[in-house]
Amino acid sequence: MEFFGVGLPELVLILVLTLIVVGPQRLPEVAAQLGKAMRDLRRYTSGINKDLLDAVADLEREYKELKGELRSVSGEMLQRAESLGRELTDVSDEVRKQLKVEPGPAEPKQAGGNGAGADSIPKTTDGIANDSVPAQEGD
Repeated sequence: MEFFGVGLPELVLILVLTLIVVGPQRLPEVAAQLGKAMRDLRRYTSGINKDLLDAVADLEREYKELKGELRSVSGEMLQRAESLGRELTDVSDEVRKQLKVEPGPAEPKQAGGNGAGADSIPKTTDGIANDSVPAQEGD
């Protein structure tokens, strides 16, 4: 049996030396003071432990609140992004209808030029090249 790394023989030696130094009359008084000091130490460490546990609980509560807020904001941003995507798709469709441009895959650029040839001009549904976009009234 060890107590703070002190075995039974060492403990008996400490008790005998204490009895010799303090004396048999003062030994109960010193033991009471030692017991009181141990109780105070336990109370002190218990208070510190309680304070630390309270601080950790507060931090956990704040973390959960922030996590909930982050989820809320994240969901809101996702909804707004989806709404914006739908609006952009609608606007794109509207522009295509107004310009009468056929949606389709991008045509490859011609070799030997800067790519600004006849293929880069949007075609209308009737097949006629549309060099300019007519100005819309009200804009």
